[in-house]
Amino acid sequence: MDDTKGLRSKLHQSWGWLLALGIVLMLFGFLILTTPMGVVTASLTTEIWIAAAMIAAGVLQLMHGVRAGDWSHSMWQILGGAIFILGGIMIFLYPTLGLVSLTMIIAATLVAQGITSLMVGGGVGDVSSRRWLVLSAVISIVAGLLILFDLPSSAGWTLGTIVGAALLLQGISLTLLSLEVRRAS
Repeated sequence: MDDTKGLRSKLHQSWGWLLALGIVLMLFGFLILTTPMGVVTASLTTEIWIAAAMIAAGVLQLMHGVRAGDWSHSMWQILGGAIFILGGIMIFLYPTLGLVSLTMIIAATLVAQGITSLMVGGGVGDVSSRRWLVLSAVISIVAGLLILFDLPSSAGWTLGTIVGAALLLQGISLTLLSLEVRRAS
């Protein structure tokens, strides 16, 4: 109980910063989603960060494999690091192929997740709870199929739309949290 009270107190002291963060995230999310090149730019930027993360992770994994010395599986670690590095470099060199590949993975994941949610929904006894699970599953499947059927053009907007929507929703939730914290204390 004391931890919760301490957290509320700290949040109340800095509610203005939380509000500012929420507004900034909402603004950037809105700009990404509404400007003509915002979604495309966000897609390419996301792809570049993914490629950079793959290269960095690959270097670290490769170095771990080299430094592991006589560990019986170090060659697998080295090979895995090299594959990560190669994949990151390929995304940098062939950004369109990278965007299409990432978009296909996202679309396939949405479809697969939707199918599994439908299967779970069949096991939920409460009809009112099942309704929302089935609705979410159908939306996921339809979104995934729409993205897949629109390839390769959907590759230009899918990642950016997800990033823009995530920023917008995070901004809204932080803004509402900051206002609630201000009112509560």
